[in-house]
Amino acid sequence: MSSSNLAAAVPAIDPATGRAQRVCPIDLRPLPSVPDAKPEEVRRAVEVSRRAAEGWAGRSLSDRAAALRRAAKAMLARTDEVLALVREEMGKLECEGLFNEALGHLDMLEAWVGVVEKGAGREKIRLNPLKFLGKSAHIDLVPRGVVGIIAPWNFPIAGLYRSVYPALLTGNGVVLKPSEHTPRTSQWFADALAQELPDGLLSVVHGAGGVGQALLEAGIDACVFTGSTAAGRMVQVRCAERGIPCSVEMGGKDMAIVLADCDLERTCAGLTHWALANVGQSCGALEVALVEENIADEVASRLQRAWEHLKVGPAEHADLSPLANRKQFEVVVAQVEDAKAKGARVLCGGKPTGVGFFYPPTLIDRCTEEMAVVKEETFGPVLAIVRVSSAADAVRHVNRSRYGLGASIWTRDLDRAGKLAGQLDVGVVVVNNHSFTGAIPELPWSGTRETGFGIANSHHALLTYCRPRAVVVDKSGSPEMFWMPFDRDLAELGRLLIDAQLFKIERAWKLPLLMRRRAKTIRDFFAR
Repeated sequence: MSSSNLAAAVPAIDPATGRAQRVCPIDLRPLPSVPDAKPEEVRRAVEVSRRAAEGWAGRSLSDRAAALRRAAKAMLARTDEVLALVREEMGKLECEGLFNEALGHLDMLEAWVGVVEKGAGREKIRLNPLKFLGKSAHIDLVPRGVVGIIAPWNFPIAGLYRSVYPALLTGNGVVLKPSEHTPRTSQWFADALAQELPDGLLSVVHGAGGVGQALLEAGIDACVFTGSTAAGRMVQVRCAERGIPCSVEMGGKDMAIVLADCDLERTCAGLTHWALANVGQSCGALEVALVEENIADEVASRLQRAWEHLKVGPAEHADLSPLANRKQFEVVVAQVEDAKAKGARVLCGGKPTGVGFFYPPTLIDRCTEEMAVVKEETFGPVLAIVRVSSAADAVRHVNRSRYGLGASIWTRDLDRAGKLAGQLDVGVVVVNNHSFTGAIPELPWSGTRETGFGIANSHHALLTYCRPRAVVVDKSGSPEMFWMPFDRDLAELGRLLIDAQLFKIERAWKLPLLMRRRAKTIRDFFAR
């Protein structure tokens, strides 16, 4: 089915929302409308969440975790509901839905509980007892209040683990704006959590970009955004203007460096999975393989033979689900056609199946940096092979990319891989595997360049949800020697302290004398 024929097959506008009609990607049947939230509804959601968060923040971490644990277990027991929703809204078939959306509720929660226990607990600070006599200090991480979360459509449940769980565990309220493409799936997740939470602590506001903008203006205390570069930049600017922290992830163009000494069988299996998992609709999807020239023919041939046997279509146990929406379908079609026009060789796939938004696994060889499949985010079941002369050449390709989320290195030489990893200007490097680390809450998921500077996962992400508060207790019984009133003794004392740091000790004998005189001066001054 051509892009133009597809457009004709799908109702253009949903009269209830004024946007493109949502359809099931499997068979293009229209899906029910979900009304957009009005600005006053968004503000009310934030206000209600703030009131609920006051009591929630006062509860212990173990109490908060117990409530979320009950919700997570209840969601696991309702797996069939998850599978039905993600099949309808995203077209995810059974295996994709099970492993991407249904299995992680409890595992991800338990991992986040561990991260918060270690990263958000009270930190005691050791002060120099000579410089800070009688003083003790600690740092608490304090919840910011209400966290606004603007979420994408590619993982409408699993994508929320890395934001909703830490926000709630650290004592915040949450107002979630899910993607307008997957509203009911994300709503299901939020409703299930809300069953175990104070009323209004977690709420959902639906709509497109305008509702996201309203959320930024509604008085939230922090924002987590995952989405396009253009929208992410606007979020960053507005959050800066409002003086609130934000964590922004704006996509990726992950590349694999395939060296001549790699295990070809495992490497080709890994490239296949990470290029095609979730139909390539992941910011950490493998989109470009940088293959050393002397093994490029063999890698291309092995991948082609395997990919030609992958099953695509609405059958329950097919290997690939459809693309999630018409816009993404059209991006994939356009990028593949661009590669063909610029001289790339399509080894398999390359044309829509003609059923729903299904698009076959597409392997394209002899790609160059001028092609969209190499320089732009594809977000589809397409792998571009770029032949490189050396590992150094491959590193240059990675570091020239617009994006800097992740990269992988495939080689038997682990020492060499470690050195190459240190040369890659990306947020995540994996050797002999790819982006599975995004599902590990203990490891940071971040990037460089147009991926943005936001951090998801790990204790490094907690400052989005919390602010540090320093508390110092002074048990001293005497005034500090540098307190007012100022006099010549204080000036001389300051100079003697500078001399001491420079190891000029000729007049060091005067230090105790000056300190005693200063203490007497201050006591006498305030005893008048």
